[in-house]
Amino acid sequence: MRILTLLALAIAIASVTFALQNSAPVAVQFLGWRSLDLSMALILLITFSFGVLFGFIVSLFPAIKGMRKRSELMREIEQQTYENEDLNRQLTEANNQLQVLQSTQPQHYLPQDTSSNYSSDAYRCLY
Repeated sequence: MRILTLLALAIAIASVTFALQNSAPVAVQFLGWRSLDLSMALILLITFSFGVLFGFIVSLFPAIKGMRKRSELMREIEQQTYENEDLNRQLTEANNQLQVLQSTQPQHYLPQDTSSNYSSDAYRCLY
């Protein structure tokens, strides 16, 4: 920000210096129109002002288009965030229901027979 301030100050000083050194009256002609005799610095200042204004107007349309696009994308993000929260809420409810179902079902346990080795019994039947 300080660099921009220094740059603006340098441009202002150069402009004042230019205006003081070029104060001779000049007549401008454009498409049959002739101006009064004005100083060269004033004519350049007016020309520069029109250029800045034209540049601002030309850059305004893409800026408005960009702001509209940004607004649309922000609305889409908000909508997707809302949908994401809704899906997370549904997932939490489904997990809670699953836990309730698992806790209410009886557990079935088969007794473990440790007296015989099933693999060795199967081997004996083959021979």
